[in-house]
Amino acid sequence: MSAIRPLAMVVLELLHEAPMHPYEIQQKIRHRQLGRLTKVTVGSLYHAVEKLEKDGLIEVVETSREGRRPERTTYRLSAAGLDVFQEEVLGSLSELAPEYPRFAMALQHLHTQRRDAAITELRRRVHGLKKKIALMDAAIADLELQHVEPMYWLDYTYGRTMRQAELDWVERLIDRLVNDELTWPEAVVRRLDELEEDRR
Repeated sequence: MSAIRPLAMVVLELLHEAPMHPYEIQQKIRHRQLGRLTKVTVGSLYHAVEKLEKDGLIEVVETSREGRRPERTTYRLSAAGLDVFQEEVLGSLSELAPEYPRFAMALQHLHTQRRDAAITELRRRVHGLKKKIALMDAAIADLELQHVEPMYWLDYTYGRTMRQAELDWVERLIDRLVNDELTWPEAVVRRLDELEEDRR
């Protein structure tokens, strides 16, 4: 069986609470803003449900119809689904999985760029981080206003804390570059000059 995708984990989480049909799952996702870690559309949700059933992680409880409404199939977590879900959640809490973020890669190669250009782009990142943090604060305020239990959005508070830490670090980095606390090695500067000369 392939790795569990984020949307499938959301479905398993909700079925962990109680059996429900896809429309009810969709409403819960909207109410709790559970689409914040993955893109959710009606099509992708139904596809995730179908795949989970095919893999034996969820199972049909019943199919019913009310009046002229379309048939609704209610699903529940299977025993195998519960095992996989718990293993994925608990394992991910402790596992220090390797990550390869683009920003860390750019920092590794920062010295290959001109100082002024690097500072300009870092300032753009600061601007973007401040906007992102403001959006997260607004989303958290909305969740609080709707009285959504804080346990349902721990990832938001974690993400907010990480973004703030990154913002503080980047602002400090910019200060160090501007004040020449961090300087480019002379050999690198000469090489940059050579490369620019070759392009002329």
